[in-house]
Amino acid sequence: MPTAATAVAPAPSHLAREHFAAEFTFETDCWDVHESLLKGADFVLLDVRSPALFAKGHVPGAINLPHGKIVTSKIA
Repeated sequence: MPTAATAVAPAPSHLAREHFAAEFTFETDCWDVHESLLKGADFVLLDVRSPALFAKGHVPGAINLPHGKIVTSKIA
């Protein structure tokens, strides 16, 4: 049965590698955040999920700012 996930054909391997390598130029992942926190890195962790999901659980010290509310005045 077709689904939204299977409706898009997979990319060739070389293009997928290039895509994900470039993605980490601008983003990080959960493991990187975990390792950085263990090492005492000093940064702001912004949790952009809804307040309800944030309330269910989040990384200690994270700040909740739902992505729909990210505007210049909030970032300042």
